[in-house]
Amino acid sequence: MEETLPQYETLKTQEQDVYDLIILGAGPAGLSAGICAGRAKLKTLICDKALPGGEASTSYKIDNLLGYPGGILGEDLAKRMEDHMYTFKDVEYTCELIEKFENATSPIKKVVTQLGHTFKAKSIIIALGLKPKKLDKRFESQFLGRGISYFAQCDVEAYKDQDVAVIGGGNCACYAADYLSQFVNKVFLIHRSNQLKAVKNLKEKILNNPKIDLIWDSEVTDVFGLEKVEKLKITHNITNQHTWIDVKGIFVYKARIPSKAIQQFGVDLDEKGYIITDEYMRTNIPCIFAAGDIRSKQIRQIATAISDGMIAAINAEREITR
Repeated sequence: MEETLPQYETLKTQEQDVYDLIILGAGPAGLSAGICAGRAKLKTLICDKALPGGEASTSYKIDNLLGYPGGILGEDLAKRMEDHMYTFKDVEYTCELIEKFENATSPIKKVVTQLGHTFKAKSIIIALGLKPKKLDKRFESQFLGRGISYFAQCDVEAYKDQDVAVIGGGNCACYAADYLSQFVNKVFLIHRSNQLKAVKNLKEKILNNPKIDLIWDSEVTDVFGLEKVEKLKITHNITNQHTWIDVKGIFVYKARIPSKAIQQFGVDLDEKGYIITDEYMRTNIPCIFAAGDIRSKQIRQIATAISDGMIAAINAEREITR
């Protein structure tokens, strides 16, 4: 990260300026939109609570991205996308949490950050991605950061050669289990169903990994530890039998869901809270677009997020120049 720090120091985001475009979120969709806007020479601000890359940066290895037949590490992809963004002088970046959104239906819209800054723009692209779905259990907040985590790649060093658990059965959970198995002693993959929901090749990889123990039809109902996680309690959904397992870490990959904070934008949402757009990424409010996983759609992959971002930026430019 040392190479990128000077770039953050040279950013000159000015509150009195009116940007052509503000992009909320710096994952693949947001950065794709920013790069496209940069090519169109739109004065653009990308705003995210974290460094560029989004959840792609927390992924171990990405195998289904065009141009990388051997796959690419998530952090390497994030760095490449970030470097690409900085090749455009009209694109600025600020690391701030969005607190409020104002004047949505006005020609000039306002974004207020938690640091108290107000940025104005003619058009907005919402590319905030998704957040981890919590278990909604008492022990979750009690042991968060003390054995419970939502990102395997960030915390794996603390659990080297120990036993850990992954909760979930989809692609993200399976990728996490596979990644962790390279460093830990054993991975307990706990799934509430009796079959994995991952893609076929990933599913086969998990089923054939001797370091991964699958626990079907079960949920974690309690966690014990004095200072940190020491063991977890599993309840079988059919037999109601309880079992305690010794683990030092628990990685929650139950699902990814939209943040309720997007309701303040006033855009139409589907029944699950995703933003409804047309094929041009337009929402129901003029000059407000949505791209990436936050959008109501069938497939949520890095490739589709990149496509969404590009389409949103192209149509934002057309709205601005119309």
